[in-house]
Amino acid sequence: MTDLPWFGLAEFTPDRPILLLTDCPPDAGGGGAVILRSLLGPKERAGVIWLTLSPPNHPMENVVVLQSGSAGRGPRSVGRDTTIHAGKLSREVLKIAHERNAAAIWVVMHNAAVPIAAKLVRAGRIPMHLTVHDDPAFANALRSKRYFALVPWIESRFAYAMKRARSTDVICDAMDDRYRKRYGVRSVVVHRALDAPVASGPSYDAERHGLRIGVLGSTYSYEPLPLLARAVELAANRLNLPARLRIMGKSYGERLRDEFAGRVEVDVTGHVSEADAIPMLAECFALDLNYPFGRRDAVLRQTSFPTKLSTYIQAGRPLLLHVPPDSSVMPLVDETGYAVPWADLDPQAGADVIVAMWNDPKSHRCRADDASRIKAKYYDPTVNRFRLYEALGGLLR
Repeated sequence: MTDLPWFGLAEFTPDRPILLLTDCPPDAGGGGAVILRSLLGPKERAGVIWLTLSPPNHPMENVVVLQSGSAGRGPRSVGRDTTIHAGKLSREVLKIAHERNAAAIWVVMHNAAVPIAAKLVRAGRIPMHLTVHDDPAFANALRSKRYFALVPWIESRFAYAMKRARSTDVICDAMDDRYRKRYGVRSVVVHRALDAPVASGPSYDAERHGLRIGVLGSTYSYEPLPLLARAVELAANRLNLPARLRIMGKSYGERLRDEFAGRVEVDVTGHVSEADAIPMLAECFALDLNYPFGRRDAVLRQTSFPTKLSTYIQAGRPLLLHVPPDSSVMPLVDETGYAVPWADLDPQAGADVIVAMWNDPKSHRCRADDASRIKAKYYDPTVNRFRLYEALGGLLR
């Protein structure tokens, strides 16, 4: 990681640290943890004590698992930590802050961290910074059967903390705009930091791979996958190619494979590391990036920004954007044809898009140049670390 010469996160030290509170463990495979790990190098981590509500998968230095919630009583329960344990957890955080001589608290606003942050900011003892990757009330709870009834309460706790925190960062401009209008809060936009350049690779091997589309990580629900599989099937029939999908990570791959057995070859890899995933994605003709189309999904698709995009661009393959027109990723579409929209739920329309991509010679080449342009726009390491470090450093002023 490049040393940053300005006042910022490096000003926190083991003797005067910042406490970073997350609902997920530091070594989680999800997007939020990936973003945080990319932004914090060894020098900065020395001044960070990572407090987590979920135990890490492996022993880690400077990590404290909070014991006042469900993790201290057995299996983790997000629901209990969000409601009955939130007060005890906030008091435990303040106790740790006192014992460790913490200079500030940094909270990632997800799940149980939201009511805890509201209680911490109400206490008013230590300056706080908040990070938002997905809107807790309207991108998460509203879409959940379990937490739907808690949406007004979660938003009230979220709004209370956001309005009173010293500073905030968010995942995209649309989220900043929403919170400026809704809560009167201005935030900085911070994405993942990608240090390595996008490597150039060979052209797509159609003879070996047929028509293969790759999907990484969550699709939010099962519904987009059969639509994609049917579109690939239709396109492959028109192109006289084998129809193939590669489903990577936590998804519904086995269910899709059973439904389309004999029609579409579905390769289900399960979870793989990013280093292993990139060459596997590079063996796909295009990579599917989707957001759900439902009314209750509007805030998710409008204000979130998928971490998987940062992995996709490292593979250098074209992007198939199966998203509604109001999605946060639609600005990726331009005249280069690197990111191509499929903006409805019609598999035939999706097949038309895929066939048009196939008939474009640029789509068969490695698109490292276009991917590098996306990297420079969103994932520049110096820009993103500067924005975050400056905000966190401001807690000491």
